[in-house]
Amino acid sequence: MDNQPAVVEPVPRHERRIDARFAVKTPCLYGFVQGQQQEAPLISGKAHSLNISSGGILLLLDQQPRGVEMLMLHNPALQTQRESSLFEVRWTTELPVGPQQPCYLVGCHLAFGRFPFFLLQRRHLDRDISSLSL
Repeated sequence: MDNQPAVVEPVPRHERRIDARFAVKTPCLYGFVQGQQQEAPLISGKAHSLNISSGGILLLLDQQPRGVEMLMLHNPALQTQRESSLFEVRWTTELPVGPQQPCYLVGCHLAFGRFPFFLLQRRHLDRDISSLSL
């Protein structure tokens, strides 16, 4: 048995994100949908946004988006009206927090709708976290 830690290769500089990301830790509502039709969601629930950029959002979900490519999202802290934005699920990672209630980090890209990223820049709600790494 090898107890050596796994070597993690750094992400090449040309593949890193260049958009500024802002920490926005707020509760939001989500629903998984098939394709780009905005009909009734297949599964819905509550999530927490962790950070946003001009074209995407990082979410903490209690359900894994299995076989689902699209996610409808409403963030009451950023969207005053009851409109939802449609995001494409790009990646999912399970967090090892315990067997009782799994949690998932889900990276999403804005596919349709408006997401008021400009409000963060205007209000300076949080500092730029694009240079931080986990």
